[in-house]
Amino acid sequence: MPKYQVLQPIEKGNVVYAPKATPATTQLPSACHGKPIPVDASGEIELTDAEAGILIYGQVPLFQGMPDPIGGQESREKKAVEEAAAAAAKAAAEKAEYDEFVAFRAAKAAKKK
Repeated sequence: MPKYQVLQPIEKGNVVYAPKATPATTQLPSACHGKPIPVDASGEIELTDAEAGILIYGQVPLFQGMPDPIGGQESREKKAVEEAAAAAAKAAAEKAEYDEFVAFRAAKAAKKK
């Protein structure tokens, strides 16, 4: 699940996730049942895409603990494509080298006969 920066208090799993700048409180009343529940003031929450889709203030997705830079997803996708192409080229080179070795071994065995 992707991490998001908490910009407004969010209640999930009987825990209130609060923004980082929120005054330190250990418990707040639940919006559902009114009883005190724990507060996580780390400023981060993990949400599925469906859960994040209903947020009205557009929480900021995080990438390795920091806000995702503009164009971050595109650059990661481009890098993944480049790495896959490099891995495929390396595998093809290794297969060609192995095929050359097999042909050499077969030629050497034929020469001995």
